[in-house]
Amino acid sequence: MNLGFQIKQVENGLRGSLYSVQVCGQEKTEFERFLESDEVRAASEFDAFVSRLDDMVERFGFREDFFKKEGSTRDSVEALHYGNGKLRLYCLRWSSVLLILGYGGVKTTRTYQQDPVLHEAVVFLQEVDAKVAARQKTGEIHIDPDTGLITGDLDFLGED
Repeated sequence: MNLGFQIKQVENGLRGSLYSVQVCGQEKTEFERFLESDEVRAASEFDAFVSRLDDMVERFGFREDFFKKEGSTRDSVEALHYGNGKLRLYCLRWSSVLLILGYGGVKTTRTYQQDPVLHEAVVFLQEVDAKVAARQKTGEIHIDPDTGLITGDLDFLGED
């Protein structure tokens, strides 16, 4: 895929930092696109889903029990869901204090791989995960283990 992107801060709260990916050339982050999707907004659990995300930032942190592991064992891709609902937001859960949001949608298939939109969201986040990890390893970015705040070069122009 090798799309250029930036990591943008969405919110910083008492229990964690929330970021999202913005693809170069796009006006909105992947999370903004998710929130503005008609299909997503029509999901019965949408309001509770957004409220849960706010609660995580301020009260709970990004606890494992709010997420389902997706992607492969080598990456940080997880799906945020609410109860037994079909709404999925794919993200990188780096720790209980750092969450990088991608895209998602309503899961109507048995697996995300069977849905082209959801599959593309996961594959893109796997690429983002690898590039962020590489920069953290070289010291080009730093992630505060207590707050989840990321500092350093958060512009990935596609050549990495």
